[in-house]
Amino acid sequence: MSENIEVEITGREAKLILKYGYPFPDQEKIFLPISGKSGLHLLHIDKYWLENIVGDLCRSIREVKSESLQEELDSLCDNLESSIKYPHVRVFE
Repeated sequence: MSENIEVEITGREAKLILKYGYPFPDQEKIFLPISGKSGLHLLHIDKYWLENIVGDLCRSIREVKSESLQEELDSLCDNLESSIKYPHVRVFE
């Protein structure tokens, strides 16, 4: 049984997911329309795929050299993990 998760991210975060989260083509379609756009965006993605993206982002954190990018990716992981753990609670920063 799949569980759809509601996620609120920025266009910058969508861009980071596309580059460092290595989404599969079907999930890539979810992030492409908002990538690089301003503001917050609400999207829905299957929990299984979101967990995979978080895992890939965590791997990317260890591989990138820039500390500021590491921190940005870590913050994105925290946001996505909160969406997984608390699927009905919106987190605003």
